[in-house]
Amino acid sequence: MSDTRQLPTEQKPFIPLQVQREADVMARNTGITPVITYEGEAAIRLTHVNGRLRIEAVLRRSSRGWKRSDYQLFQDGERRPTPDSWPEYRALAERLCGDVAAPAALPILNPISDPEPLPVEIRRELRRCETRLHGRDDVSVSVGHDAKGRYVIAITSSKATLHVTFETQYRSGRKAVFAASNNSVRVVTTDGKDLTDEVEGKLSAALARILAGHPGAPAADVGAGRVRGAQGGGPADRKGTVLRE
Repeated sequence: MSDTRQLPTEQKPFIPLQVQREADVMARNTGITPVITYEGEAAIRLTHVNGRLRIEAVLRRSSRGWKRSDYQLFQDGERRPTPDSWPEYRALAERLCGDVAAPAALPILNPISDPEPLPVEIRRELRRCETRLHGRDDVSVSVGHDAKGRYVIAITSSKATLHVTFETQYRSGRKAVFAASNNSVRVVTTDGKDLTDEVEGKLSAALARILAGHPGAPAADVGAGRVRGAQGGGPADRKGTVLRE
């Protein structure tokens, strides 16, 4: 298991010079000090959060020091095209500032036709969810398609709604269903608060939010329960950009 520790940049452990420079750039251009997350010994993630926006960059150890990936921008938990410069990012943040309090909402799902057989992977995840829910009758579970035609398992309680999204891919000539590459697990409370970033793709943590306050609710397990998706997708595989000052 990798050693993951989160350290605010105002603390003073050993921070490589390249990492500190990137953190300083983020802070100077946004007015917010990013969080430095050590992911094992060979990768460090910088995360900047500003209301509905989040920017991430990963630096990986190489023979020439620490090499940074492209910046990635997320808005309301969804991946968005990264602005070409910090002034463009600040303009975007200002436009969204007035909407920070706007309630979040999950997409409306299209029903699946009765004759349509569910893929084995979806049936397996449904059984997994039913096992974790322990037959609770105060929680509803359904399956539908989103606007992109992807399968989505929806779990709804009086506290929140959870969506687990899957994509169809071909591997070794075989059609199969895998967890979506981005935001496969999303949680929004009934009062419109988006908890997607908090659950970090972990089904156990998401179910804990869904069942919050209910007797017998499972505790959040921060080390297990992640919905598995396609492997890979490292910085070299992601389309991004570097923000210019």
